[in-house]
Amino acid sequence: MRLGAAVLIAGIAIALKISLRNVLGSEAPFLLYFPAVVASAWFGGLEAGLVTTALCAAVVWYFFFVPYHSFGPPPIHATIQLGTFIVTAVMSSLLAEHLHRARRIAARSAERLRIAQDHSLDGFVTLWAVRDAGKIVDFRWEYVNPAAAGMLGCPPEHLVGRDLFQTLPDETTGHDIFARCARVVETGEPIDLELPWDEEERRRWFRIMIVQLDDGVAVHFSDITARKRVEQERAALFASERRARAEAEEANRLKDEFLATVSHELRTPLNAILGWSHLLQQATSAAPEQRERGLLAIERNARSQARLIEDILDVSRIITGRVRLDSLLIDPGAVVGAAVESLRPTADAKGVALELAVGARDARLLGDATRLQQVFWNLVSNAVKFTPAGGVVRVSVAQRGADLHVDVSDTGQGIRPDFLPFVFDRFSQADSSTTRRHGGLGLGLAIVRHLVELHGGRISARSEGEGRGATFEVALPVADAAQSERDGLFRARNGAAPDRAPPGAPGKRIDGVRVLVVDDEDDAGEIAGSMLRELGGEPRVVRSAEEALRALAEFRPDILISDLGMPHEDGFALMHRVRALPPDAGSAIPAIAITAYARREDRQRALAAGFHVYLTKPIDAAALSEAVSSLAAALPSGPARARPAAP
Repeated sequence: MRLGAAVLIAGIAIALKISLRNVLGSEAPFLLYFPAVVASAWFGGLEAGLVTTALCAAVVWYFFFVPYHSFGPPPIHATIQLGTFIVTAVMSSLLAEHLHRARRIAARSAERLRIAQDHSLDGFVTLWAVRDAGKIVDFRWEYVNPAAAGMLGCPPEHLVGRDLFQTLPDETTGHDIFARCARVVETGEPIDLELPWDEEERRRWFRIMIVQLDDGVAVHFSDITARKRVEQERAALFASERRARAEAEEANRLKDEFLATVSHELRTPLNAILGWSHLLQQATSAAPEQRERGLLAIERNARSQARLIEDILDVSRIITGRVRLDSLLIDPGAVVGAAVESLRPTADAKGVALELAVGARDARLLGDATRLQQVFWNLVSNAVKFTPAGGVVRVSVAQRGADLHVDVSDTGQGIRPDFLPFVFDRFSQADSSTTRRHGGLGLGLAIVRHLVELHGGRISARSEGEGRGATFEVALPVADAAQSERDGLFRARNGAAPDRAPPGAPGKRIDGVRVLVVDDEDDAGEIAGSMLRELGGEPRVVRSAEEALRALAEFRPDILISDLGMPHEDGFALMHRVRALPPDAGSAIPAIAITAYARREDRQRALAAGFHVYLTKPIDAAALSEAVSSLAAALPSGPARARPAAP
């Protein structure tokens, strides 16, 4: 086709030349043939140009050079003209061929680029400026690839040829993109930015690059929502890590502060114990009043130390999840009353009025009476501690709906609003300075909260601020009627919830009861023996399991009391050996374990080994006599005083 066009163009040029021969003469034989060669080469390439060149040269040679109508040798000037025409025509054809090749390469590149853009996951559009009086007033979509159309939520055919403000009517979005594109066209400086794109249910992020393209712009944008989400998650992780580090540092600070407080709280009663012990040793002629005051101070501070240690152990049990409840149906009024009455002497001595109002007397709770009394004792004790002389502490028990509410309110120093949210946190104290007026480890309320939650209840605190008192409210679920009647489970607690006598109470008499005490510590054994002797018992103290086995045969005791932690052979091994003896050698003797190990599993292990009662140190006379007398009362033949000793 291209060669046919070349022949046609050459024929037209030849016809024109022949028809205008008289007008043009023979001075310019190639005048019309140069345009013909250029046109053929432009439209048909090198081959078409060469064909036209050959036809035109042959026609001129044959018709216009002497000798006419012959291909004989032309004159010298005609030969020069013919050679010049052929060289010029060939050069023009070669130039046209190069142009054709460049156009084909450009077309193929454009096609490949279009295919790449059409299949690209990134958006690409071109926009041409729409001007009014030389000013850019809008942009028109010229090209939109499918990815861009998908991101914009509109098919390409609905965008191409339309103006920007027609397709992006939102004023904020449309004007923002228009302003940026106009700035690129006017300044020639590209823009690279990240912008959010809000959809109906979510926000997407795009990275947009805008570059000038003649009197318009090319815009490339990619969806970076996933990257942004990762960055946000990473930022959240960093923020979480910073918070965790801050919390760890705060926990470490609280730990150091707590350890300093523990040291202070343990050393303070220890100082009083050692000081009074020294004074009583030195002051042999001290007045009875001074000796009594010193002994009371020693006992009071020793009990204070025991409470501190028990609080620390309770926190350890809470952290490790080892707190268990021995739940029974109990009378909450009796439990609260016992806690209040045990603190009344302290309140009276301080000049604080302690009021108790018990309603809902028929309500019952399913819970651990000892632990609940610990809860109420702690709350009332705190109220008394933080209420000055002349103040009032009120305790009320009432049923509201399905819950029993115990409110403990006082007219004391109150709680700062900024500290109120942390009042139940471990180690938290409103005043932890060296000038604080009240002691303690900051553990009591944390233990209270955990025990209340173990019972399925909740606790809250409120205060109007410093100097305006505080109220603590405990809400516990009331047991239903079916629970109250099931299998006679209800056992009213007429008084204190613990089976143990109150601290400091006089012990029961155990006259004539023979007790064998086994403890490798001389002081501990001597103290236990002295307590039993003061209560009327007949103790014998030995220091090892071997001595205990010999004493069983010689002494014929009614009760065995043994420490658990002893060298060579501990209390567990001793009990196994005792239970393996013949019946007439004491295998069935009632046994009491006394130990400083206060874990629940230690108690279970002791009972499983054959002990009947488990007591934790420090032991007071009342608790010891209660345990001994209860076991002695169950002896089938009474105390050993009624039986002759073995020879």
